[in-house]
Amino acid sequence: MSRRSGQKGQVVKKGRKWHVRYYVDIPGQEERQRKSVPIGLSVGKDKLTKPEAVRKGAEVIARLGVNTAEHLERALNISPVVTFGQRVKWCRKYHRAWTDGKPGPIRTMESQLNKHILPRFGEVPLDAVDEKAVQEFVADLKRATFERRKPKGKDRQPEGDVVKTYRLSRKTILNIVGLVKLILGKKVWMTWDLDLGKPEPPEQRYFTEEQLKQIIERAEGQYRVLFALLAGTGMRIGEAAGLHVDDLNLDNCVIRVRRSVWNGKEQSPKTVNAVREIDIDPDLAALLRQHIGDKKSGRVFEARNGAPISGNNVLKRVLHPLLEKAGIPKAGLHAFRHSRVTILRKNGTPEDLQTLWIGHSSLRTTDRYSHTHQELEYRRLAASKVGLNLIVGPNGPKTEVGNFSASA
Repeated sequence: MSRRSGQKGQVVKKGRKWHVRYYVDIPGQEERQRKSVPIGLSVGKDKLTKPEAVRKGAEVIARLGVNTAEHLERALNISPVVTFGQRVKWCRKYHRAWTDGKPGPIRTMESQLNKHILPRFGEVPLDAVDEKAVQEFVADLKRATFERRKPKGKDRQPEGDVVKTYRLSRKTILNIVGLVKLILGKKVWMTWDLDLGKPEPPEQRYFTEEQLKQIIERAEGQYRVLFALLAGTGMRIGEAAGLHVDDLNLDNCVIRVRRSVWNGKEQSPKTVNAVREIDIDPDLAALLRQHIGDKKSGRVFEARNGAPISGNNVLKRVLHPLLEKAGIPKAGLHAFRHSRVTILRKNGTPEDLQTLWIGHSSLRTTDRYSHTHQELEYRRLAASKVGLNLIVGPNGPKTEVGNFSASA
C-alpha cells in the first residue's frame, strides 16, 4: 500500500442534504473504501450554500484524520487502533445498558446513536473523541435543524410526504452527550458549560380534584375504573396495564405492583422502587371488586382482543376526547400521577408513605410532582393556619375596624 496524498473530500447532494465523500485505508487491502457522511441541509431555511458545505466537508475530513500518518499506519497494521464505532459494537453485545436494559431506553439510545453519534464519530479513533471533539459536536447539534417526515394519507398533502423541521432540545443534547460518555466508559468534560440555555420550566399538567371527579364520572366501562385507579394510587399507566387479579388484595385494601407493560409486552417495573405495595381506600377497593366480578385470574384491564391495554390508545381514544367534551385542557396520563402527589401533600401524608406509594427512591423526586403552589384555595387555607392569631392569640390586636390603628 503506497502513501496516499491528502484528500479534501467531494461534496455532493443526496436528497435534501449535503454529503461529503472520502476514502479510508483498510488494513490488508490495497484498495481504499469509499465513505459518505451528511454535513447539512441543502434546502430550506437553514440550508448550507455550496461553499459553506465545502468548508464544513473539509472540517469533517480533518476531524476524521484520514490524511494523517497515523491513519495509514493503522491501515498497515503498524499501530492498530479501536474506533468509536467498534466500541459501540462491543457495548451492544456486552454493556449492561444493552444486556440488562429495558426496551424503551434501548430504542432511544439506538435512535440517538444511528441518527447523531455514529455519523459523527463512527470512524473516529476512540482516543480522538476528546473534550474538543465533543464540545464541537454539541455546538453543531445546537445549531442544526433536523427533518421529520410524515407519510401522506387522507389528511396529508397529496403531492408527497409532509416534512417538518425541528431543533434538538437542551435535554436531548445532554442525553446524547451522556450516551457518548457511556460508550467511552469514563467521566469526561463538563459539556454543559456550553451555552445551551437555561432549562425550560416544566409544563407537566395535573388535574384538580374537581377535574378528576368530572373525568371519572364521564368515563365509561373499564376506563371509569382505570381513571379512578390512576387518581387514587398515582400508578403509571404501564403498571396499571400490567395488573393481574392476583395482585389485588381487596379485603385488606392493598395493591401489589409487580410488573409493567411496554409496547404490549410485560416486563419488570421501571425501577427497583417501583416494585411496591399501595394502600387504597375502601371505596376504590369496592369499585375494583365490582369491576373484576368473579374473575380469579388474568388481567384487571384488557383490550378487546385480550391483550394488555395500550397507554397510547387510552390517551388518544378515551382520555383526550373526554377532556375535550368536559372543557378540561389537554393532558397526558401522567397528569394523574402528579394529581395524586398533590393530593397527598395537601392532606399532610407522611413523607415515607408518599415515596412508597408513588414508587420513588427519594422525596426529592416526589417534590417535582407536587402542584400545591398552583392551588390558590389551599395556599390561602395554609396561610390562615399560620396567620397573625398564631402569634398574638385570638384576643390580640384587631384591625382598624376593631380599634386597631394601622399606624399603631
